[in-house]
Amino acid sequence: MKAPPPPWYSDRERQDADMDQMTERNRKLAREGEPVFSLAGILAQKTEEERGELVRLAGTEDLAAWLQEPDNFAMLLNALPAADFALFAKAAEGPFLQEDQVFLPMHGGLIHFALMQPYYYGNQLYLVVPTELRALWGDLKRTGFPERKRRKDLIDSYAQACVKLYGVIPLEEFFSVLQQRGGENRTSEAEELLFALADGTYYSIEDELLLYSGLDAGEAAPYLAAREGFPPYLPSHEKLLRLGDGDYYDVFHELELWRLELEEEFRASGKDSPEHLATDFADTLYAVLRTELKDTDHTELFDAFGVTPDETRVRRIKDKTRLWCLRGNTPEELLQRIEKGELRPPVNGPCPCGSGRKYKKCHGAP
Repeated sequence: MKAPPPPWYSDRERQDADMDQMTERNRKLAREGEPVFSLAGILAQKTEEERGELVRLAGTEDLAAWLQEPDNFAMLLNALPAADFALFAKAAEGPFLQEDQVFLPMHGGLIHFALMQPYYYGNQLYLVVPTELRALWGDLKRTGFPERKRRKDLIDSYAQACVKLYGVIPLEEFFSVLQQRGGENRTSEAEELLFALADGTYYSIEDELLLYSGLDAGEAAPYLAAREGFPPYLPSHEKLLRLGDGDYYDVFHELELWRLELEEEFRASGKDSPEHLATDFADTLYAVLRTELKDTDHTELFDAFGVTPDETRVRRIKDKTRLWCLRGNTPEELLQRIEKGELRPPVNGPCPCGSGRKYKKCHGAP
């Protein structure tokens, strides 16, 4: 993938560069030429490898018949991430959807399972749901399936977003967020859905706490204690849905710039897969920082990736990272609120900078 345009580009130049990158990636997943609308025709365009993967899933060579079984079709739709399901529902409303703003690598499951096929025709991107599956979709709509699926996805997205932001959140507080931002009340049905979804893949439930995957109630206790005195960061409904995507996290300029610099360094030094190595370092650093309860030495991380230590740069990145110990706020946000007189943390409580020291001995010192 091309590097993003440098920060001194104009907004228009940046937008054009982003569109060029998106189109380049999209064309790798789309077919070139006039769209095909039948399921058999779309399946015939699959490569041998793609068909082989579908056959292993279906357990039969007759993929068209298997996909048209209502139970199989509903099973595939129910397993789709919320963003994939929303795009499918939009594309299935007509013979095709002409949409140039879709980033196809984020919707690979739809293409892989032949639920939707993209085509570039006349330099326009067309998304096609096979005619036979559009008919089945119409049947499912009459049963109320889309509403049930969207409700499940809403709860799942909010749960993933909350544990990503906070690490741990009491169930009562989670349902308050769900009601405030998602308009979904705490009902027995909503609770049953959440408990069924909390299988440990992305989050779990223990002692009336919603926990990030791999975190137990004992390990969560320090985060609950550290967050006292801080208001929660509560983003919009749209941002919560984006955060609920398992592959999404906030990328800010300082971290992305370092990643690009490291990619060039790794490439110049002859390291294998420099782009992936630089991305792994950035992802790992982000994961480490958001879970820290205090400032920590990162020498081990630098050594593992062969990166020159730069704790000053790490501190700048941490200032913009949403920390579990700060209830999803960034140190920069909270310190700005203190400076404006909007927030007065307890003097004996933890400092909003995330250092782990008491406020009175850190940013609150005379």
